[in-house]
Amino acid sequence: MDKRVIFPKGKQKEFLLNTRKEFKLTWPEFARKIGVKRKTLEKAYRYENCSLPLKVFSKIAKLKNIKEKELIDKCKVKVVDFIPDATKLRYLGEHRAKLKETNILYKKEVSTIDNSTIKTSKSDQKKCLIFPERLTPNLAEEIGIHIGDGFLSDKKHDFRVKGDKEKEREYYNNFIRGLYKMLYNINVKIKEYEESYGFELYSQGVWNFKTKALGIEAGKKDNMTFPSILKVNDKEILCSFIRGLFDTDGSICFKSQNKIKKYYPVISIALISKNIIFGAAEMLTMLGFEPYRYQDKLGYWVIVLNGYERLERYYEMIGWSNPKHLRKLKEWKIKYPMLAKNIDI
Repeated sequence: MDKRVIFPKGKQKEFLLNTRKEFKLTWPEFARKIGVKRKTLEKAYRYENCSLPLKVFSKIAKLKNIKEKELIDKCKVKVVDFIPDATKLRYLGEHRAKLKETNILYKKEVSTIDNSTIKTSKSDQKKCLIFPERLTPNLAEEIGIHIGDGFLSDKKHDFRVKGDKEKEREYYNNFIRGLYKMLYNINVKIKEYEESYGFELYSQGVWNFKTKALGIEAGKKDNMTFPSILKVNDKEILCSFIRGLFDTDGSICFKSQNKIKKYYPVISIALISKNIIFGAAEMLTMLGFEPYRYQDKLGYWVIVLNGYERLERYYEMIGWSNPKHLRKLKEWKIKYPMLAKNIDI
């Protein structure tokens, strides 16, 4: 596999310009001395459309009469295995994909939540249960988590949130536990179940708050209605809800194409509820993602965000609270650093 030298952003161009000036070379002369085409040197390497091959870097070290290792240390660069075709595909893709700016069409502003009619049990009162009095980004994210991993019984006051017992322990222990404490003053008991990891709780107050104040339907989620409380003209609220939903039921993967292994990013989610997928897709469209939406052969409704531009916008605008997604992203960046040039993780 070809090895590449990875400079900090802007430093590769600076390195080449300084070398050319140091030896008073024209671009054609410089290209001949290091054995590359002039256009490759000027257009690809100089403007950082692709990283510098180690063999070219070594020739520059020889030109400077410096050992390769010494020049690597001096320039503070990394040497990595890299596939040049992936960089080419990234470069071409950027010229095809031009995402739209954020344009939220919802007219409603964020307002306070009326909790005056919410009935609580003696147990709730003993636990000093609290309810959010306003739709905040944290509450919006919790609603996304509920729709993704949660279940609200239509027969009892049961509420449960459960995820993958192998991959999501850190997410539940370090994030979800604290989120429910902050929002509701509940010390949820996170534990392992036979096929999942999470919590169950019985609370009249939480059940009433979710159904009456938030407008979340209890029972099966097959035809679940999209909560209208979320349809507000607030970018942070929309992003937080999407984060909670995709953290729990969404995924990020990297596809192989053209003999290049697992390099092309795809963020997706599949749900049985058409209403939830249509509502989430509407939000993503307003946020400028231009999502692809369809129904698969199994009857699930799917949202797909393909490509580098959407990945970078998602990372910057929405992000992940679930470490399992961040681990995948970090592994990909280590393997393809030039494809993840705007992602700092």
